Amino acid sequence: MQLVRAVRLPLCLVFCSLAGFAQSDKGSITGSVADPAAAAVAGAKIEARNLNNGAVFRAASTNSGSFTIGSLPSGKYTLVVTSPGFRTAKQNNVQVLLDQTVKVDIALQLGATSESVTVTADITPVINSENAEQSMNVSGDKINALPLAVGGGNGAIRSWLGFIYLAPGVSGTDSGAPVNGLPANNFKIYLEGQDSTSNNDTAWTSSQAGASVESIVEFAVQTSNFSAEYGQVAGGLYNFTTKSGTNKYHGSAYEYWANEALYAHRPFNHIRDRDRKNDYGFSIGGPVYIPKIYNGRNHTFFFFNVERFDNSQRNSSSISTVPTAAYRTGDFSAALTGRVLTDPTSGLTFPENAISDPNTTRTDSAGRSIRDAFP
Repeated sequence: MQLVRAVRLPLCLVFCSLAGFAQSDKGSITGSVADPAAAAVAGAKIEARNLNNGAVFRAASTNSGSFTIGSLPSGKYTLVVTSPGFRTAKQNNVQVLLDQTVKVDIALQLGATSESVTVTADITPVINSENAEQSMNVSGDKINALPLAVGGGNGAIRSWLGFIYLAPGVSGTDSGAPVNGLPANNFKIYLEGQDSTSNNDTAWTSSQAGASVESIVEFAVQTSNFSAEYGQVAGGLYNFTTKSGTNKYHGSAYEYWANEALYAHRPFNHIRDRDRKNDYGFSIGGPVYIPKIYNGRNHTFFFFNVERFDNSQRNSSSISTVPTAAYRTGDFSAALTGRVLTDPTSGLTFPENAISDPNTTRTDSAGRSIRDAFP
């Protein structure tokens, strides 16, 4: 039986105190701002607005026109660029992935800032051109859209680890698959930028199942050439982040059920062993709202998830070979088939399944080692 709870309440005070220490569960947007003649535009104001919760992150272009907005939670953003003498440029649906950098280059057009040019095409980093890191990102929606077996993964509960062997450099077909040729289970797990690797065995191994699948926004499997901030990683690095609530209230209730009544009978004995698994829970999240006191839209959010896994198994049958009553008294004559076999090397003949007496070992006239069979 396993009980999983996940609670996240990103209050402003807590966020400010931890922002400098937990950055590895975020992504970033980088790019450049240029005018119609492709010249760099310095001092342009850039805003990235999260489409789910309205959070705004700001930056300004440098003298070379480049900009970077870091520490962005995973999700979709609208990028707004303004500069005097140019129309406001908007880029919608910029997808920021966990621990990845997406490049967006903005070309401004002459005009008043009250005018705007909006681009609505989705921007997702398909090919990583910012570094040589080998990694794979999987969204929580994709995990929930595919059938994860109840009882698979690391432990008996639905597990995001069931995806890791699809990443480059990972071999095998289970959650403990070797990474880059290293022994199995040599990896580290980061949750919300904090090391959550299990220390039950050694500093290099992990049996930590991590968060409930229902609470995951996204996780990344990084297998090589990742940032130096992730020290002491012998194998892969599994980095994931959980939901934090949005400007709308969302909830879910779920149950994944397995029972031997739906299984086929075992061959030979026609028995179905007890195998009953039940993985169920609920989640709820949204803005913190206290009537007439506080409205947390665009500022403060909560997310709560409870998941329980029950497992009842019993192996009621097995097939083994046991001695017959004659064998127990030393009578092995039933093993004889009546066939006579010939040794192709020596040319000697002997009854099939005959048992030879080692005390009769001797050498015949041809120099061959022979024995007599027991009566």
